[in-house]
Amino acid sequence: MTFLQVLRVLRLLKLIRAGRYFTNLNGILRGFKLALKESAAILLAFIVLMVIVAVLNCCLFRNAAPEYFATPVDAIYSMFRFFTVEGWYEIPDAITSGASGWLAFIIRLYFCLLVFGGGVIGMSLINSVFVDAMVADNNDEVNVRLSEIKEQLDRIERKISDL
Repeated sequence: MTFLQVLRVLRLLKLIRAGRYFTNLNGILRGFKLALKESAAILLAFIVLMVIVAVLNCCLFRNAAPEYFATPVDAIYSMFRFFTVEGWYEIPDAITSGASGWLAFIIRLYFCLLVFGGGVIGMSLINSVFVDAMVADNNDEVNVRLSEIKEQLDRIERKISDL
């Protein structure tokens, strides 16, 4: 029975044939490779920032919210969820459940700044650089055509000036 189930899963390989309907698959893959190359430094910097913040939060909030910050690995995963704005409010609420008024306010403000800096600004920056690099490849034909038009205009101007 398991053998038949494996064969059924292998039927998904038929989807490879659908690749012929993507007329510019090489261009898409080239753009994706260029986008990864262009955004690699920003992505790496964001990951380093996320790990630093996660380790700091692990040290600060290990006892207050062990389900999120018990170990550095848990903290990194929690910060990843936090920066992707996946249940971002759960983490500060879990930490501040036993905190007093001002301390709860400061912790919530700290996490609001983190979600704004890492989740809104950071993820938007990564996304914009990636998308910009993806579409930059599409501008090559336009730039070539503009260069041709500029050369034609220069020739016309020279002919007019010679008259």
